[in-house]
Amino acid sequence: MSTAPECPSTEEIGAVVPESAYPAFTAGWCAGMTRRTTQPASQDVIEEVAAMLDAASIADALTRPE
Repeated sequence: MSTAPECPSTEEIGAVVPESAYPAFTAGWCAGMTRRTTQPASQDVIEEVAAMLDAASIADALTRPE
């Protein structure tokens, strides 16, 4: 990679990442973007993550108080 990946601004992620944690978040973001570009995940990994997210969504729906 010849250029560093762009990180989201503090305004974009302020509701999720506290400002004090932004430096650590950006370090992880940049490392993840670099890895994703140089070593993309296999289709199997993508399908496993999708299945886990589906299961978590179903569990949340079933345990959500009414």
